Formats: sequence, C-alpha cells, structure tokens
Amino acid sequence: MNPWPWTDDPILRVHKFTNVFRELDRGTVWCREWIREPYADDPELFFNIATYRRYNWIDTAAELGYIHQYDPDRYNGLMMRRQARGEQIFTGAHMICGTIRDPETGEIPYSKVEQVFRISFKLLWDNRHEMTLYLEEGGHTLEQAFNRMMGLPYPGYGAFVCYEVVSDLRWTRYLKDAPDVLSWANPGPGAKRGIIRLYGYSPKDEGNPRFSNKEYIQAMQYLLYISPRYLQDHVPDLEMRDVEHSLCEWDKYTRVLKGEGKTRSKYNPPKWAIGKQV
Repeated sequence: MNPWPWTDDPILRVHKFTNVFRELDRGTVWCREWIREPYADDPELFFNIATYRRYNWIDTAAELGYIHQYDPDRYNGLMMRRQARGEQIFTGAHMICGTIRDPETGEIPYSKVEQVFRISFKLLWDNRHEMTLYLEEGGHTLEQAFNRMMGLPYPGYGAFVCYEVVSDLRWTRYLKDAPDVLSWANPGPGAKRGIIRLYGYSPKDEGNPRFSNKEYIQAMQYLLYISPRYLQDHVPDLEMRDVEHSLCEWDKYTRVLKGEGKTRSKYNPPKWAIGKQV
C-alpha cells in the first residue's frame, strides 16, 4: 500500500467522511462483532441494537456491556458517573433530542443522560416485546419494520435512529431475508440534499425541487440501477442503504466544494500510513 495521502483531491485528503459502505464503518463493525454476531439468537437482540444506536459510542457500549435486564437507575447512574469523569457518552453525529418527558412527573430532566438512560430506555424496555414479537413473525420488509418501529411509544426514536436500527436488523435473523434491500431506503436529510444537488441546485436555493418522499426513493432506485456502469470491479454491489449513505456524503463533499460549509471534523491519517511504504 502506498503511503498517505492516498488522493490528490484536496477535499477528500483534508476532510473526514463516513465510509459509504455502512458495514465497514467503525461503529457498525463494533456492533456486528460485539452485539449482532455473538448474540444472534438472544431474545434481547433488538433492545441492545436499539439502545446502542441511540448513543452510538463504542466506549459507552463497552462500559454498559450486553444488557439482559434493564435497570434504569443502575444504568443511568453508571452514565452520570461517566459524564462526571468528563468522558464522552453520545456520538457527535447523532442529534440527541432534549424533549423527553418523565411520564411520572411530566417534566423534562435537564440532563440528556437522564432523559435517555432513565426515561427513554426504560420505556423502550417496557415496550420492547411489541417490536420483538413483530420481528419474530418474520416475512417483513425493511420498510414495514421501519414503519412499525416509528409507530411505537419509543421516545427519542425518530426517523433517523429508527432507520439506523433497521439497517442493523437487516443483517440479523429478523430481516436478513427482507425483499426490499434493493428497492427501499429511508431518505434522510443529507440524502435529500444530495439528490437536490444532483439536479444542479443548492439546498439553500429557493427554487430547488420539492420532491415527495416517494420521488426521493425513486431517485435512489435509479442511482442504484445505473451504479454498475460507474463502479470498478473491486467495489461490492450496492444496496439501497449504500446509495442513501453515499448521497449524504456527496452532500458534505459538495458543500465544502462550493464554500457553503464544512465537514464536522478533519481527517487524521493513521501514524503507520504517513511517510512510508506499507
């Protein structure tokens, strides 16, 4: 392997982008190796995937361990102590909503740790069987599972996080045979902006297209259809999730290219790759 830098593109060389193949993302690799595969047949697989994707931080997951029985006071206390030590709990890539109310008092705790670990995860635990029993029935599509999860009383689980959870479930016993991996993906805000850019507009333009969700999905289906024409032989076949993810990164790239913004962080190459042949 040649030493870094591996590209002449100044944007790709300097800015950090997420691997468009989600299964190769560091956080997903951890989820696969420590949750999905070792607990493939465990009854609490859904709950552990759903909680992991809510905070989405490997060190937090390693401290929590695999959860067989959720005790909100114990786990909330564990995370409050982690926070007091100045250690990160949540990923910077996910927005943690700050509007989760305590069902007993009707109040919104000031601490997002408490909102998530004492309230949201307790309600998820108490109502987890509605989703796990649904998944155990089998024969569901990704879209159906996504819509089902969105309709359940899981505070703090909006479309973005539910889609992340379903994207993990796609590789489990629940949805590994889902028939729509090549026809459906939930278009997130970044993917929508990416599609608008492909049409030659900036998302900030007042005249940019206002597509329906169905039209965004159709655009992704078309991109998946033509992708073999442009991908080199060593690149694995894409699924709709890969197209959706690629569009999000394309939006980031174009935003930097056009001077409309910047990525969340810069790319720091590994030390072993700098200045020497590997």
